[in-house]
Amino acid sequence: MKKLTTPLLATLLALSAAGRLTAADPDSSFGLAPSAAPQLPQVNPAPAPASTAPLSLIPEAPQQSLEKPTDPAAAATGEAAAKTKPLGDKTAAEEDKLKKKIVFRQAKTKAERDPELQAIYKRALAAPTDFEQRKLFIDYFNGLVDRIAKFNPKMTKEEVAALRAQYTGRFFQVRIAPTIDPATFRKQ
Repeated sequence: MKKLTTPLLATLLALSAAGRLTAADPDSSFGLAPSAAPQLPQVNPAPAPASTAPLSLIPEAPQQSLEKPTDPAAAATGEAAAKTKPLGDKTAAEEDKLKKKIVFRQAKTKAERDPELQAIYKRALAAPTDFEQRKLFIDYFNGLVDRIAKFNPKMTKEEVAALRAQYTGRFFQVRIAPTIDPATFRKQ
């Protein structure tokens, strides 16, 4: 008990001493009197420009275009700016890309919920041989891409073909001799 009371008394004494400092200077947040204000070195201001107008970082006139004109005669008349295509707003382009990605994700989620596809996927995981598993996964991903295209009609044929190649490409044996169907092999 004596070991506990000694640190407790020391803490109480320290707090009471801090309370007396607070009473000495109520404006100080830490209970200490403020020291003298720091002295900053004097800096001589730069000489003012000849004009009395205030210095501004924003130019008065718009800057010239940074694009190189292709035709000097067209550049003189301002036709070069009319011929170039505007690049568009980067934010709008990213927003369109994000919307397209969201629509694709929603279509993929709907397609994955199809009970037929889920049954094919479960059979592929339980397939006894690698050949059968690859075949079932190819069937699964082909069906998945077909259903994604059905739920997202804005996809072009090229996008569907690229998606199909992306999903099924890893199941084709291109670096080794392709595996023969075990049923065909048994007949030989």
